Amino acid sequence: MTTSLQRIARIVLGALAAAAFLLAPTALLSSPAKPVAQGCYDGVIPWNPYLKSCSLPSAQPHVRGAAPDATAIIACHDHPGCLSWYVNGGP
Repeated sequence: MTTSLQRIARIVLGALAAAAFLLAPTALLSSPAKPVAQGCYDGVIPWNPYLKSCSLPSAQPHVRGAAPDATAIIACHDHPGCLSWYVNGGP
């Protein structure tokens, strides 16, 4: 009789431990994301130098033929022609 009770107790405790193991990450990760100011994003998106970045200094208005800003240089890294398109106005 005691062995059957021990088996049932082990199964119940195992099921509870499994449920806790599966539900704990969901409870811990359900915090809402921090709001970001509109009009900019964190970091730099590769191959898109026209988007405004919150983590880099604000860029001056883009003038055709002028030197590229930091966002354009970082975004165009390893993409042939990207800086040329940015500086000269694109195709």
